[in-house]
Amino acid sequence: MAHYSEKKNLFPMQGGCPCGHTRYQLNLAPIIVHCCHCASCQRQTGSAFAINAVVEAGAITPLGPEPASSITGAGGSLEPCGVMPAFARLTGGGHVPPIPTAAAADEEGGTGKKLPPARPHLITIPSPSKIGLTVAQCPVCHTVLWNYYCGQGSHAAYLRVGTLDAPWEIDPDVHIFTSTRRKFVALDDGKPQFEGYYPSRAELCREEVLPRLDAIEEAAAGYRAELRKILGVSGT
Repeated sequence: MAHYSEKKNLFPMQGGCPCGHTRYQLNLAPIIVHCCHCASCQRQTGSAFAINAVVEAGAITPLGPEPASSITGAGGSLEPCGVMPAFARLTGGGHVPPIPTAAAADEEGGTGKKLPPARPHLITIPSPSKIGLTVAQCPVCHTVLWNYYCGQGSHAAYLRVGTLDAPWEIDPDVHIFTSTRRKFVALDDGKPQFEGYYPSRAELCREEVLPRLDAIEEAAAGYRAELRKILGVSGT
């Protein structure tokens, strides 16, 4: 199967949350895609691992809301979704998100409720590093779309591949934190595996993305210097 970087016309690719309020466009192919088996990712996702595409934060463009849709099978089409108010009431859901329409993307939805901004909300949660992890989530359904980690801060986004409209097109490049891998997950795809984090990203990345990686590191230099100062840590 061809690598995602070799597939023609794959990018830009759109994605978004399940309720349709927060949509985005990924303008470039990922720099690298992680399949992370750490206990923190398992807890965040409620699953056995997380698949994160590492990209420049600027490679993600927020889009306006669209009616909610769901993918019908790998390679399938997007089918409309909806909410039955009676079901929400019977299950204690309480709030029924308005369904956006193209004519009322930023003003009023079909239920007459004002739509929130299309941009995700940023919330910082505790992390094993004790520094924190900032997640970008839909302000309505609270689905996490991407994360900012302490390494590059908000200069690099770790985008949840499952929120893309064609996630089956993007396979992981590397498995990390396999020391906490769930035993029923078989790693037989031939990709590099590391019990923790890998020692060098540049050694795993494709040659054509190395300038992008260098640009992220350069842009994040000021952020890291400020973080080191706060932490009382010296370094280059």
